[in-house]
Amino acid sequence: MNILILGGTGFIGPHLVRLALDRGHTVTLFNRGRTNTHLFPDVEKLVGDRNGDVAALQGHRWDAVIDNSGYTPNAVRLTAELLRDTPHYLFTSTRLVYRDFTGEDMNEDHPVGPDTPEEQWRGYGPNKVLCERIVQEIFPNGYTIPRPPIVCGPEARDDRFLYDVDRIDDGGEVMACGAPADPVQYVDVRDLVEFYVRTVENHITGIFNVEAPEGLFTAAQLYYGIRAVTSTPVSFTWVDWDFLLEHDVQPVSDVPFWQPPRGRYVNYSLMNNRRAIEAGMRFRPFAVTAGDTLAWHRARPAEAQAPLRRGIDREKERQVLE
Repeated sequence: MNILILGGTGFIGPHLVRLALDRGHTVTLFNRGRTNTHLFPDVEKLVGDRNGDVAALQGHRWDAVIDNSGYTPNAVRLTAELLRDTPHYLFTSTRLVYRDFTGEDMNEDHPVGPDTPEEQWRGYGPNKVLCERIVQEIFPNGYTIPRPPIVCGPEARDDRFLYDVDRIDDGGEVMACGAPADPVQYVDVRDLVEFYVRTVENHITGIFNVEAPEGLFTAAQLYYGIRAVTSTPVSFTWVDWDFLLEHDVQPVSDVPFWQPPRGRYVNYSLMNNRRAIEAGMRFRPFAVTAGDTLAWHRARPAEAQAPLRRGIDREKERQVLE
């Protein structure tokens, strides 16, 4: 197939390009030509900007488009309109499109978007809802919309999962946040891109929750799963959410991997991933994800390993533990 990838040089993109090439497909990249320009010297690269300069896309035809870089409705509409004759359009969305995470069966039909007038919508999740609608409008019979959680694995750029891997490998007394039975979901980037390529190869359409793993996964399994891939002496002290919040430990920045049971996360329910599994999605063991991520991280130059952009400061962690 001839596949156009909008983006392709960030985190998901390089994994996707490599897999598509390995499977014999022809790949074209469209992006601003600013990030990791050294990658894939033999791949056709079209340079432009989705905020207005998409002329490089004109006069081409592809069998499928994979959109990893659509964040605003205007940008998505501009490129989707131009590419409307493409048989298959895969748009990377997010689980943050959901109104809350409190349903008994959190499948793809759960309400999306804030419970406010649409003209008041702002931010990442609400914009992704609007982008999804544009894709469905322009490609009514040829869209695939995965809604991933935090994407983990080697070459990650945002440090959300990497913080826990790095911290536990450093050893000592580690602050384990929340409760051991708290549910956790993630997806390995390699499992995600395998699902992407499978869907465009087989023209599998629809909306999919692509969270891993196939069954229940808890905070304790996350911490001890990472512990199992390192030989560093480490101990865990569990600190509940009320205590963390009382001591100004903030979700996302200090505790990057999951949220406290507050607001839209009260009575948090796991995302139902049956539809993706029925469409062929598979998940590698968590130990593989953790081990490969740690090996990649420790092979990086020292200046790339620290400081991480997310995760609680070590002195603040020590104070909270005391």
